[in-house]
Amino acid sequence: MRTIAIIPAYNEEVAIAFIVKRALKYVDRVIVVDDGSVDRTSQRARDAGAHVIKHYNNLGKGVSLKDAFAEVKGFDIVVTIDGDGQHNPDEMLEIMRPIREGRADLVNGSRYLNGFDESTPAYRRIGQKVLNIATNVTSGTHVTDSQSGFRAFSGKRVHCFRFRDTGFGIESEMLADAAENNLRIVEVPITVRYDVVNSSTKGPVTHGVGVLFKIIVDKIVRTFRR
Repeated sequence: MRTIAIIPAYNEEVAIAFIVKRALKYVDRVIVVDDGSVDRTSQRARDAGAHVIKHYNNLGKGVSLKDAFAEVKGFDIVVTIDGDGQHNPDEMLEIMRPIREGRADLVNGSRYLNGFDESTPAYRRIGQKVLNIATNVTSGTHVTDSQSGFRAFSGKRVHCFRFRDTGFGIESEMLADAAENNLRIVEVPITVRYDVVNSSTKGPVTHGVGVLFKIIVDKIVRTFRR
């Protein structure tokens, strides 16, 4: 199977080269979408072996994924992983396994499949539970980590995703698209680091409220579209 990894990145010069190099151990190609970084993210990603899509303004994670998914034709498995070092690229094999075995169309890497780790900050636990409930209720899914950026997709089913949301609401939107198109969703456990530097310009509370609002709006739009 031909495999490709997509890494959305914004001011991630510290971690991006490591992630690209480790990812290339498990996939055939890596695309980094530099979403308006003002540091050396693009150069370090290229030097590490990635193909770089450069946005000269910060357009949002949803736009980054849309632009990268437009280039995955011919690949059997597409992996998405965040560029800040929060995820472990060495877990890519486990993320891709259910698709290789024909058991899934979308694999969601879950930080919480086995419950919340004691190191998880309280605000993350509360916010994640709220967003999980909102996502699952509005989309009919049953995931434990609706905001995970570490996922694998069957190349045959990537046409199901519409990429309407331009920002971080894209994670929930993609799950809703998957459910609407009867994709088989499987979760696998992943590890996570909370000591990495977050390049987001929004605080966690503002971010969470914004995503929750977008989940509700997306549900309304889908309802009227029917």
